[in-house]
Amino acid sequence: MTEPAYKTLMAIDETTPLFGQIALRDLVLPDLLGDEQSDILYWAGRSLAEKLPTKEADIPGLFAQLGLGTLANQSQKRQQREYRLDGSTVAARLKDFDKPDFQLEAGLLAQLLQQQLGVVVEGNSQVLSRDQAVLITISLDTRDKQPIIDDLID
Repeated sequence: MTEPAYKTLMAIDETTPLFGQIALRDLVLPDLLGDEQSDILYWAGRSLAEKLPTKEADIPGLFAQLGLGTLANQSQKRQQREYRLDGSTVAARLKDFDKPDFQLEAGLLAQLLQQQLGVVVEGNSQVLSRDQAVLITISLDTRDKQPIIDDLID
């Protein structure tokens, strides 16, 4: 990241309140976590989901409230779902950082869905650089049932 990009990021109205979060995610954590960053952030996202149980219909709202971006379901099959994550925060991170990591978001979404669907769910993120968006692919193992925690959400 160059000095002008840093100043540009701070000046964007939509991301200014999130500057601290973005600075930690893309400036500090890569140095601290090194090669393990993606794995650790994925499990951090899953842990966060356990503390913020949310109904499936409310997941996009949670992503917005957390400042992670705009989440939309792109496709849905029996054992796989694809979600698009975009918005000003995502675009700014993609523009201003060399390798922004979105595994926190993948882990968060995977665990939220696992809690709602009662099956084992795994997630992975892929940057769609041309679209300034991220594709989160969710795999569902419908053979391995998990307890549903709806009673914690209501």
